[in-house]
Amino acid sequence: AATSAKPCTSWKNSPRKPEQADETIMEASSFALIAHDLKNALGSLEGELESLIDDPSPAMAHSAYMRCTELRRQFVQFLTVYGAAGDMHTHCEDESPRDVLELVYRAGQIRHLSLPNAPRVVMDVAAEAPTYWYFDQRLVHMALDAAFHNASRFARSQVTLGLRGQDGFLVFVIDDDGPGLGAIDPSASSTGLGTDLCKSVAEAHRSGERRGHIALLNRPEGGARFELWLP
Repeated sequence: AATSAKPCTSWKNSPRKPEQADETIMEASSFALIAHDLKNALGSLEGELESLIDDPSPAMAHSAYMRCTELRRQFVQFLTVYGAAGDMHTHCEDESPRDVLELVYRAGQIRHLSLPNAPRVVMDVAAEAPTYWYFDQRLVHMALDAAFHNASRFARSQVTLGLRGQDGFLVFVIDDDGPGLGAIDPSASSTGLGTDLCKSVAEAHRSGERRGHIALLNRPEGGARFELWLP
């Protein structure tokens, strides 16, 4: 079984320098906007629940449930990124990358069966993909879940989950068949937090001097590709 050369390690940023003050202000502003979006989404959910009191409807109840699930996911993301504040810690162990990807796949299958407009989900794992790798399973699963939901918002009919090894990195891949990068987000409830979370999780994984990263690409055949690279 293939494994990474070294387990990833926890890391801390050095104290902020004076020239980083503008970046700190921008981060605070971004978190304020995200909190505002979450507040508005909660207000919308409150309206749906109030309507259910006077006119109970299974369809409306299911819609409110799905909205509540999405808000819970976004709130956990917000707390993770905000709580880390550039100082996210990893707790890495020898994990099965395919098992983590299958957690996302199963959740996507349930979503596809529950929501009529949700895209179908397929797995496309390279035969030579690493069997085991050192990473923080909880954080990586959270990042992949965020990337999957983002792909699902843009996909026309399908989201594809992939996995491969490349240049000493483990690479998780999520493809959609949507309009590609730069398209207007069709979801009014999106906070845009998912990309920040994925970037933070990737960079928290290190092996020696190498650090994880993400990549966002347009696919030649159409749609967008998200990649999570872990050393």
